[in-house]
Amino acid sequence: MQVIRQDNIDPDNMTYEELLDLGEAVGTHSRGLSADRISLLPISKYKYSFFSRKKSRCERCVICQMNYKRGDRQMTLPCKHIYHANCLTRWLSINKACPVCYTEVFSDEPKH
Repeated sequence: MQVIRQDNIDPDNMTYEELLDLGEAVGTHSRGLSADRISLLPISKYKYSFFSRKKSRCERCVICQMNYKRGDRQMTLPCKHIYHANCLTRWLSINKACPVCYTEVFSDEPKH
């Protein structure tokens, strides 16, 4: 397989085989965070309170769209957005930015 350098990519001038190689190379590159980095984020348990009920948008995980229930494990990002821990773990393994504000979780993630 031919290695294609990022600064030389011009899809309009590539052969079919070069485009296939490019698709394979791009498809295998991970844009998410490592499990070690994700494990550094704080986890807490959801506690229902009368006052939090008034903030309806804070009552739902925007990744899975399910309401939080007492005892659910939640993970908080540095931007202060909160999600179900399992939902956010899956999200961050694919994408290293917050699903709401798109702030990068760890801007110093080492390159592979």
